[in-house]
Amino acid sequence: MERLKAQFVDDHRADLIQRVSVVMAIADALMSAGIIHREIYSYIQAASTSQGKMRELLDALNTVKAKSDFYDLLKENEPFLVKDLEHQEVLEIEPRPKYAKTLQVQTIKQKTEEKQIRWNKSSKRHSTKVEELVKKNDIKKVENLYFYKDEKYIIGSGGSGTVYIGLSEDGTEVAIKRIIKNPKNNKVFENELKRLRDLKLESENIVRYVTFAEDEDFHYLANQLCESDLEDYMKDLRQQERNDKDNILRKIVKEMLLGLQVLHHAGVIHRDIKPRNVLIDTEGRARLADFGISRKLDEGKTTVYTDRAGTQGWEATEILNQTERSGYKKSSDIQVAGMLVYYILSDGKHPFGDMDREGNIKIGKHSLEHVQDIVAKDLLEWMINKDPAERLTIDEVLRHPYFWDDSSKDAVLRKLGDRPEIQNYETLSKIHNLYIEKEETDPTATLTIYEAFNQLKIDNEKKRNDILAIVGEDLKNLWKLFNTAKDVTEGKTFSNWKSKLSDIWTDINKKLPEDVLGLLRVLRNKLVHANVRNEFEERNIFGLFPDFFISLHRVAKHLNWNY
Repeated sequence: MERLKAQFVDDHRADLIQRVSVVMAIADALMSAGIIHREIYSYIQAASTSQGKMRELLDALNTVKAKSDFYDLLKENEPFLVKDLEHQEVLEIEPRPKYAKTLQVQTIKQKTEEKQIRWNKSSKRHSTKVEELVKKNDIKKVENLYFYKDEKYIIGSGGSGTVYIGLSEDGTEVAIKRIIKNPKNNKVFENELKRLRDLKLESENIVRYVTFAEDEDFHYLANQLCESDLEDYMKDLRQQERNDKDNILRKIVKEMLLGLQVLHHAGVIHRDIKPRNVLIDTEGRARLADFGISRKLDEGKTTVYTDRAGTQGWEATEILNQTERSGYKKSSDIQVAGMLVYYILSDGKHPFGDMDREGNIKIGKHSLEHVQDIVAKDLLEWMINKDPAERLTIDEVLRHPYFWDDSSKDAVLRKLGDRPEIQNYETLSKIHNLYIEKEETDPTATLTIYEAFNQLKIDNEKKRNDILAIVGEDLKNLWKLFNTAKDVTEGKTFSNWKSKLSDIWTDINKKLPEDVLGLLRVLRNKLVHANVRNEFEERNIFGLFPDFFISLHRVAKHLNWNY
């Protein structure tokens, strides 16, 4: 009888997740009866939707008895739902006095005919193998999972287990990681399961968890079946002649990084970023996977100390250079993610090479020769810097100009161009030049800012206050502003922007400094006031200065300007 009830729960899993509304009442009774533990109950309680709560609850029902007890409670609390879902004839009703309330339980007539395995078709790449799997007479079933233990159905392997194509009992195509039980693997399995079931990690760029099962010897972790991992995807793409290849690769890069952003926002460090741990789903979307050795930061902490982990050649500089227990930060993930970005954009190359890769990572010796896009190179330089403090955060990575389209560029021009420093840049330049003429270590010692106002005949009180708010009476911010602009402009394509733009626009302000911020002022004014946005495309304005936006990005970061 218990098996029939458990079969009902397995058969209607998807419907139960969508339709059960009294999840917590059932969870309360199950915890009181010792069927689920308090930790599981807390996961159920923390879920933000009834569907999420129900998914957590069903995942915790790992035995026939647990599922049978759940059925009893479901029948009591939602009898009409059970009646609607039951397609079999009701044979009898028996009381179950085990719980505080008297429960009425329906038993179900078992089908005499052979049960057909459900299959919700999704994958194109694996469809033939799944079809063969469904037809197997000796298919292996472990709780709510079907698979066949044969080499032809293996789609992956790693240190902790082998991955098989399979099906969950509700027909969902899954990749089943079979993990042999031992103390080390048990910890890895529990850690990955905890990450996958964390509601904070639910994302279209994180591999989707389906369910898990176990028998005497193995854990079975079932995730969505994806079409390929990144390594195989790159091989397939290499054989195709596509004009949009650059856009495809940029998309994959961004989606992988969005997955990492979800992790980092949840305080999780992945620790094993590599091509095999990025999966491509049936819609061509990249999803970050394999969280067995990931670690969650304690509240308020930025580092987690643990034994060294990861894959050779895909580890951060500081991890390789540590001799004892390793201290992992989010920035460690960033450097390795940068290696992966280069791998994607360079058609499978590694920025630290193939010969003595670890030695090169340790000293920061790298080459970006296989990527031609200077904006992509700038992003990579930030990410793979050997100094963790110099790397971008994941949010900064995704705000980098490499990901900007024309709309984003317009928004940045407006946002930064409206800063008071840029609105007053011509006046600030006059003040700066006045002090430079003094040629003294501390020119303010002989000429105060107020005396500078008088010499330059800046009489407007509001104007004076605006300038003071920017530079301060000690003028330190003035020097920082112009020194930064000078350093960033030197040797760049826009270092002589006046001559290039004079042929296009005869009315540009030639009193502005010929640096990155002077150019920002001109482009912002043209964009906002002159209504010549169409000329930006027609004249390829941004193309004239391909390093302008990455330079502007560096100025904004150095000066702590938000945009």
